[in-house]
Amino acid sequence: MEDKQSQIALNYIYFGIFFAFLLLISASGVFISSSSGESKIFFFLYASGQALFEIALFVFGGWAIQHISGKIGFTSFIGATFIFFVLHLLDFVMERILDLSVWETIAFVLDESFDNFMYLLDASGIALWLWVILFLLLAMLPLIGIGIYRSLEKLTQLRPILLKKEWFFQAFICLPISLLLWEHSTAQLIHPNSYTGFIKSLPWKFTFLQPKTVFFSLPHPLKEPMEEKQLIASIENDDTQLASKPNIYLFVIESFREDFITQEVAPHLTQFKEKSNHFNMALSNGNGTHISWFSIFHSQFPYYWNHLQKKGWSTGSAPIRLLKKWGYKVRLYSSAQLNYYGMEELLFGKDRHLLDSFQTFHHPAPLLACDSDAHALEKLQDDLKDPALQQGQLIIVFWDSTHFNYSWPESPTPKFSPISKEFAYFQLFHSADTIEQIKNRYRNAVFYIDSLFAKFMTHLPHKEEAIIVVTGDHGEEFFEHGNLFHGSHLVHEQTNVPLYMKFGDNQLKAATQLTCQMDIFPTILHHLSHKKIPFLQGSSIFDQERWPYVLISRFNAGRTPYEFCIHNGQNKFIAQFTDKKNIFQCKQLKIRSLCNKTDCHLSKTQKDIKEWVDTEFGGAFQRIFEEN
Repeated sequence: MEDKQSQIALNYIYFGIFFAFLLLISASGVFISSSSGESKIFFFLYASGQALFEIALFVFGGWAIQHISGKIGFTSFIGATFIFFVLHLLDFVMERILDLSVWETIAFVLDESFDNFMYLLDASGIALWLWVILFLLLAMLPLIGIGIYRSLEKLTQLRPILLKKEWFFQAFICLPISLLLWEHSTAQLIHPNSYTGFIKSLPWKFTFLQPKTVFFSLPHPLKEPMEEKQLIASIENDDTQLASKPNIYLFVIESFREDFITQEVAPHLTQFKEKSNHFNMALSNGNGTHISWFSIFHSQFPYYWNHLQKKGWSTGSAPIRLLKKWGYKVRLYSSAQLNYYGMEELLFGKDRHLLDSFQTFHHPAPLLACDSDAHALEKLQDDLKDPALQQGQLIIVFWDSTHFNYSWPESPTPKFSPISKEFAYFQLFHSADTIEQIKNRYRNAVFYIDSLFAKFMTHLPHKEEAIIVVTGDHGEEFFEHGNLFHGSHLVHEQTNVPLYMKFGDNQLKAATQLTCQMDIFPTILHHLSHKKIPFLQGSSIFDQERWPYVLISRFNAGRTPYEFCIHNGQNKFIAQFTDKKNIFQCKQLKIRSLCNKTDCHLSKTQKDIKEWVDTEFGGAFQRIFEEN
């Protein structure tokens, strides 16, 4: 009989379930990916090899620890393996929703301040006490895993399986070599776009080899923004005298997607759109809230937001400051939490000194955003009964109903049904039916926002002269490109927002069909003063010589965005700064994708890429990367 010391007893049920589940979620990530299908088999086999290697490491590692540290060390190790099991599960969910690995998510959370972390918990719509229970369960994971292992071990002892140690040594040599050879024969055939789309489906998030990456050299790094003192001086030197001061109403609506503004879902906004300046393509400047807010209120490129904040920017929004110099008062009505990433100070100045009235309507669970939105409108309409507030006011409204988990007043028969359960977003797999049910939740929230806007328009005083602007901070994806919500990709669904501008009864026609959030305040200021504002980076929609591009940055939590897109209305250039921590000194880009406006990848040889980029986006590069 062979010496048992040379053999390893295997809890084949525990590790078999681990392996099967790891293989299932990896395969699902590969085969449900929106990336092209020619690489699916390669990544499925690669994922299988990584999963098998990981299980072999756990089995052998457990045996080694047991012989070195005894029962206590082995028991602790089993608890750790269960944590890895759960992390793989969370990784699959996070990758599906936000295109973030669980490790990236943990890094983001550790980077957050306590206040921002609490905001994110609050914004989830989950009650704080439920989060406490969840965190307690997470803390108990090792004990749960040990209990499961011990229970399954009793079953395996009825029919034990013993493996030779030599087999593991052979596996640790043969599996990496097999993966490397398999990859060497295939990797160069994989398109970089496919590689980017599939890599996060692998258990370890990397391969030994990578397709050839295309880098793009820059003549100069990013142009620095104007200094705060210089900007203040420009505003103070402005001598504009306005002939009239009609009220300005700016509505910023959370997660508002343009193609959901239809006659069926949003009849009043559709009617307003047709009577207003609207565009073939209106884009957010970021697929995350704080980036977009910055671009709207500062009219600056979105990647500057963190740069200004680190410099201690205290004067708030330059356009608002200029409007106040022209005699406007500023009133705010918000159901969104504006202290998110310190945006309240960045937008409205230290101690909110730009605001003459500050009205917030918070909705911690179990309160709903739709209730806060209604209260914000009620307060606004009540204030507008005062004749003194019917001119010379900049009125800013933030509405939040369309933020997940999408809310509207309770009704036994919502307009759009069936609807998903509130937390169906976080289930592992979504059928076409469940995705449609999530969309129905969103449609009901949009329909409710539309009803609020209808109430606003019905009772608006002096509407014949009012300037009214409606936009979203960013769009929302429903798995059109493999992800949910926003912040994951710079795709059309996450960046195409409503942007409607009405200037009283004037039938003013825009000079463009491509615009973005950075253009909102330059347009308002141009309309009021009949002149351009040179210190803003956005352009008036009435400017015949406006910049024909839009720059969009990707969400990067509290850090400076390092991935961006340049859009010319037909095609998109998506790239990352190679120095992610210091983009203002970086002189090289890594091209992530070249695609058209509907996000279909454009096949270009490496030789053709630079010529194509120069042709399509040369004017954009000259401005963005001009010498300081």
